[in-house]
Amino acid sequence: MTKRRVVIVGGGFAGLACANGLDCDQFSVTLIDQKSSFEFLPNIHELISGVKKPGQLRLSLRANLKARGHRFEHGTVTELDPQTRRVSVDSGKHFEADYLVVALGSADASYGVSGVAQHSYGFKSVEQCKAIQQRLKNLGRDGGRVVIIGGGLEGIEALGEVLRRYRQQSLDISLVEARPRLLPEGPQAVGELIARHSSECNVDLVTSDPVQRITPKTVQLSSGRKLRSDLTIWTGGPAPPSLLAESGLAEPKAWAPVDSTLAHPGYSKVFVAGDAAELAKPISKQAYHALDMGRCIAENIKRSENKKSLRRYKPTDKPTLLAFGDLDSVLISDRLTLAGPPLAAAKETVFAAVMAQLDVRAPRVKLDAALGRGKQAAEQLLWPSLSNWRALKKQTKVRKLS
Repeated sequence: MTKRRVVIVGGGFAGLACANGLDCDQFSVTLIDQKSSFEFLPNIHELISGVKKPGQLRLSLRANLKARGHRFEHGTVTELDPQTRRVSVDSGKHFEADYLVVALGSADASYGVSGVAQHSYGFKSVEQCKAIQQRLKNLGRDGGRVVIIGGGLEGIEALGEVLRRYRQQSLDISLVEARPRLLPEGPQAVGELIARHSSECNVDLVTSDPVQRITPKTVQLSSGRKLRSDLTIWTGGPAPPSLLAESGLAEPKAWAPVDSTLAHPGYSKVFVAGDAAELAKPISKQAYHALDMGRCIAENIKRSENKKSLRRYKPTDKPTLLAFGDLDSVLISDRLTLAGPPLAAAKETVFAAVMAQLDVRAPRVKLDAALGRGKQAAEQLLWPSLSNWRALKKQTKVRKLS
């Protein structure tokens, strides 16, 4: 039997989940990504403080795909033609597909702010957070000023990790949010909680004052105020990758539209998943949605081959777990919001469970990786707390915010 060719562009949550859901006996799967590893982005903030090491947040795409009987192509996509389902990469190779899955993720939104790319550190990859960690080490030793731009989930978690490691050292820390309060997309009580913790740690919180320009040593705000900065961290949120518009999958600066089965309405046998996809009723750009989308597309490719009707993708809302260093953790759901350092264990449990699900290598290799992650978590998260009785007493408290 001739295998049907599936080309997946993007090795994040959606792309890897889709590949894992396809059988190599029936499908010839090629996954293309410019990175050699899958990266667990919801926990990259922990690299800043050293709670996590880069290897703990990565899975080798080549090794995992090989274990599943699939192929990995390391390269940057230079051209994507959804009409012919043909993908070209910078090596000069071309791949044609019977089914094309686009799971490109997102780019950094700059909002037209001058100097973002040149003078700030992004916050969307393991490599970027490693660079932030190294710069912080130098500043922690010599002193300096740190400015975090963005008071959403990423900015708050980045601030928490800076405070975890450096709040007793001579760093001046500022966080800038363009809107009136922290975590503007979440419950007001959470933003107020983080603001209180930040004030206790002498963090300069600046709200309702958008960034206008970033230079090598300053962050200039719309009000005219200038913040001195030796390290500027940009957490501006997601933006559509340019390849979506360049390939004709989306309008300029827009996400790719999909129908209820995650198929693109304009092209046959082309699916879009993860951040890159825009449903008729938009959903948040969350890793758990990307995972579910990738699995749904794998099922729909199989259903298409078996001449069955495609399954509708039904988003499921899961609680959001926000970690604020070792100072606090917050669980946000539709029904209630809880806060307390013990909730950090829940975030760690989710991380370990999802990494185990995505890792399809040999059981022994998979077990060794899981044990390594567990050992590091115990050393960096558990024992420091147990060694301090006051911290232990604090960790027994979980309270309801709303």
